[in-house]
Amino acid sequence: MSGSEHLSAQLAAVGAFLDQAPLRTTVAELEVALTGCGPAETADVAAAHGVTAELLRSAIAARDAFGTVSDLIHAAAIAIALPHILEPGETLARPSLAAGNTPERLFDVETDRRIAEFKLARWVGGDGTRQKSAVKDLARLAADRSGRTAELYVRGARPIRYLTSSTSPVRQQIKGFPAELAAFERAFGDPGMAVSAFVAGAAGQVALIDIEQRLPDLFAAGGL
Repeated sequence: MSGSEHLSAQLAAVGAFLDQAPLRTTVAELEVALTGCGPAETADVAAAHGVTAELLRSAIAARDAFGTVSDLIHAAAIAIALPHILEPGETLARPSLAAGNTPERLFDVETDRRIAEFKLARWVGGDGTRQKSAVKDLARLAADRSGRTAELYVRGARPIRYLTSSTSPVRQQIKGFPAELAAFERAFGDPGMAVSAFVAGAAGQVALIDIEQRLPDLFAAGGL
């Protein structure tokens, strides 16, 4: 069996297990069944619920394989959105489609007319890490002095609502990104200002765009 065939079989095994019942239900039943067991019974109880070493190996393989899905979403969304975003005659430099940027490619999209960052995770509450990343990208876009249009694409209304209303200091949000913090201080001074004050002031030229509103068919079944 080839590597790809083996991975397909592992993914199928995980899918079959998850199709039996909601995972929370299965785990709860396993917890109840294991209660009071000694070492001799635990393996049989786990196996009776379909929990085997092979399932564990398959689940680990599935997690490793799907760990790259975020990069795939990022790359695919940008590539598909570009024809709808760029203007006639606009020239695209090499984009940064995978997650993260490099010193040579500071922005996800860079053209002769615009710079843009894309944050495609849906905020659902408990979004502290996403908030920090969004403020970091906003600060990088705002610090650009090329005169090009600057755009921050997000998914849904929550990120924009946060950026335009948060009283959290910018410093608190970007202190984990030393390069961006240093750049902020050089460009804007004290990072103690509230995120919302930054958005309303120094970062006001950065367009905050809900990509689901700008390109509604992109995330709709059968769209684009």
